Amino acid sequence: MPKDTPSDVVRLIDDYLKGRLNQSQTDHLWILLMQNPEYYPLLETQAAMKRTDVEKIRKKLERNDDESLNDNDPYSGFVRDSKTPWVAALAAVVLVALLLNIFRSPVDTSIRPLIDEIHSANLIAPDISRSPASEIPEYKQGLYRAYLLSLSGNSDGAIMEYERLLESDNINRDWVSYNLAIMHYNSGNYTASADLFQSVDCVQLNGAVRTESCYWLMTNSFLAINDLERARESAGIVLERGSEYQQEAIDLLRKIRYVQQE
Repeated sequence: MPKDTPSDVVRLIDDYLKGRLNQSQTDHLWILLMQNPEYYPLLETQAAMKRTDVEKIRKKLERNDDESLNDNDPYSGFVRDSKTPWVAALAAVVLVALLLNIFRSPVDTSIRPLIDEIHSANLIAPDISRSPASEIPEYKQGLYRAYLLSLSGNSDGAIMEYERLLESDNINRDWVSYNLAIMHYNSGNYTASADLFQSVDCVQLNGAVRTESCYWLMTNSFLAINDLERARESAGIVLERGSEYQQEAIDLLRKIRYVQQE
């Protein structure tokens, strides 16, 4: 059998991202990539062509806590790191609690999700291109495949991959459920998204920034199904953590309190 050429690999990658390969062909492509890691940039480039700045933004989510984000960078639906000392954060929570109880002025009672679509940069994607094939767990391979499918716009393929992973053993269930919750949210299946977010331990995700993002995305998934009680609980966590979305959480909690007391 003739050896695959780079042009053959490009064609296979394109067909894979468009959902044209059967399982046998997909396995062949993945084995080819594992044996020839120099082809990984081709896969990543093809996948990212339909979405700009995703890798740049995703890497910012995974920065250490002592690094800050550029205010001019585009982002949607994820939380930036906050330097608020815990004492100041606690004082802010106490103050907000007083404001919520004292002020009874009329407010806009329309409560809806504040995020229309969750940016792909929020998805967790392990970097497997620099690791020997023998050291990469199967679930990380699947997580990476699903991530690339989502970048290419093949949402159905990505959801199927994530759902398949959830049926497996020895996986990071929080990572998979979190990614699948995002995909369901963007596809309009808000009930499935909310249930999956509820099952995620946001603290177990990569770093404080992603944890705060997780709680905010979770809040919006609850708003999408009009579950104000669960939205109130998760928004309260966003507020306590002093995240970038603190003001949005305050406004939301005021609205929820107003509606629930009517």
